Amino acid sequence: MELAKIRNKARQEGAPGATEEVSTPLPEPVVLQPDHVVPPALTLSDDSAAQQAAPVSFPGPAMARAVPAAAHFNPLAVILAGREHDRSTNGTVLPETEQEHQTAASEERFEEFLCFRLGDEEYGINIMEIKEIIKSRELTEVPRTPGFVDGVLSLRGVIVPVFTMRKRLGMSLDYDAGQERIIIVRCGDSLHGLRVDRVTDVVKIAATDREATPSMLEGVAREFVSGIGRTGKRMLIILDICKVVDTALGEVG
Repeated sequence: MELAKIRNKARQEGAPGATEEVSTPLPEPVVLQPDHVVPPALTLSDDSAAQQAAPVSFPGPAMARAVPAAAHFNPLAVILAGREHDRSTNGTVLPETEQEHQTAASEERFEEFLCFRLGDEEYGINIMEIKEIIKSRELTEVPRTPGFVDGVLSLRGVIVPVFTMRKRLGMSLDYDAGQERIIIVRCGDSLHGLRVDRVTDVVKIAATDREATPSMLEGVAREFVSGIGRTGKRMLIILDICKVVDTALGEVG
């Protein structure tokens, strides 16, 4: 019963102590015994409190997602995709038919040749056999070498024998040496120098524009030539470099 009602009732009944305050009795103090252990108060970690204090929100109903249909394997599409990848990677255009492929392949079979001149004749060396081209320089003579070997030079510590191509091919030595160059070629693991009148340019020759060595050439000269190449109106005498630098073949008569 509320305190105000108790007071009113006490006044009406005239009970003694009606004017006294009614107080709620206090609980008796708890006396701890020696063996009594007070359990620790329950505490919440920061993470637990944060989780409990964080409001919980519920999203609306989940949208139904369409299940993609299983892709049908198309081998033709895979092949075409691979061709497209090769085209973009290599920058080449692949033919659409096998006939076009064979035609394109025959057109793309060509070799590049460095061209140089000896007098009025033009010669070619496959660029894959060439290491570098240097200006003519003084050579160190070596005794008891063939007459077409003018001497040797040191190319970054490597001794390189130098062949004068005019002597090697039995040509006249009367020429203008103002544009003379030495072409450093590689045959196997060895380097050799070829002294020529001048270097002109590099040309591409298709396989269909190459011809066999003419039958009119005989002896050592025929050994030096691997074929004849044509580019436009020009005709190149293509040399077999390993035969040219083979001193065992002797000199052109």
